[in-house]
Amino acid sequence: MRVRPAGTATTVILIGAGVLTGCSAPGEATFATGDAKRAVVTVVDDTTAAIGGEWDVYSGPAVEGCTISDGRDGAAYSYITTLRPGGSDPEADVVAVERLWRDRGLTTERYESGGSDPILGVRGVGSAADSLDFLADVRMYSLSGLSACAEGDAVQMQNDGE
Repeated sequence: MRVRPAGTATTVILIGAGVLTGCSAPGEATFATGDAKRAVVTVVDDTTAAIGGEWDVYSGPAVEGCTISDGRDGAAYSYITTLRPGGSDPEADVVAVERLWRDRGLTTERYESGGSDPILGVRGVGSAADSLDFLADVRMYSLSGLSACAEGDAVQMQNDGE
């Protein structure tokens, strides 16, 4: 994967449909922040490798605040990548991503945007990541991941350069 920031308006609009916000772990925080970061980076990188192509890092992995189920503040990592142009067969790539995530124990749900030329997508939820979102369109693919919420002070971690 090539690491090159992508920052056009089209990228922001398309990714905006799949940006993941917040973090609320269903149970107590069970990940250390380093483990949470590794988990989301691994699943995102493995997914982009399965699709192939030269993906660009749009954002992250970046620490952000979240809330652990008992109400305490925690830290999670978001990671967003894009592929321009997208693949030639978005439907087949959605199926491949869905299969990969299910094989890893994630729960998946397919969806599509409205309109006459819908953008296809699949969401994933599981222990490797609090949530994942893959959008597939011939113009561009985007993959967003948000780690599980871990114990940690996101503001302090950001101040420390994380």
